[in-house]
Amino acid sequence: MAARTISQINPPTAPSPRFDRKFIEDHKLVERYLESKLPFKGARDLEQWCRANPEYLNELKLSERAHTSLKLLEAGGQPQDLTEPKPPWWKHMYVLIGLIAVSVLCLLAFWAVLGKYVLLRGQLEDTRTVMNQGSLIQPATEREVQVAPDRAPGIDRARIVLNRNAPQLLDVRVDLNYTNKVAQFRLFVDKKDQGRALVLNNLFKDSNGELRMTLNSTGLAAGIYNVRIEGLTYRGSPLPIAWLILEVR
Repeated sequence: MAARTISQINPPTAPSPRFDRKFIEDHKLVERYLESKLPFKGARDLEQWCRANPEYLNELKLSERAHTSLKLLEAGGQPQDLTEPKPPWWKHMYVLIGLIAVSVLCLLAFWAVLGKYVLLRGQLEDTRTVMNQGSLIQPATEREVQVAPDRAPGIDRARIVLNRNAPQLLDVRVDLNYTNKVAQFRLFVDKKDQGRALVLNNLFKDSNGELRMTLNSTGLAAGIYNVRIEGLTYRGSPLPIAWLILEVR
């Protein structure tokens, strides 16, 4: 009973027509195939059957008919080009070679940019280190420098030379014996064509009448610095009294 019920619910499908010579001729499958009117499945089934039955194609004499068709087209002024179709431009070997060359150039350019990026990043890290730690270097030697400053601006005869490549601790002594009426001083250091680099206030002469300062030769960037010393009167009025040049190499 169960088997009968199942067969009633799902009746077996009718078998498809037998694909043979009579079926092909009755439905004109060859003509429809040549006219590209067969659906994909029908065309595939016909090709498989002809592959299994090549004698059927020989009976149809398709090769002779094709040759005759070509002769008729030529006689009608419509010759057919039977050579292999030219491949599209993007399939040519030269295009492939060009793409490979462009890829190699892009790869080289990428490595060049990456190398420059790494170099600039290293320089940036060095700059950050200098900013955080400062540019001062521990001096290896000490040197005493005595200078008699110019008593008027523009003479530029008094000069102190510092060398950043040879770190030194300089004991600078500026002779101010000619300023007997002034006891307190202040010093201005201006970098030429740029701006003010240093201001020292509340400076006093020692017992020898000299204004003493201690400098690290790596404390200033390379360039020319104009140094001006002002004396402060008892009323606090500034009085320019000395000038000299500080040259950092």
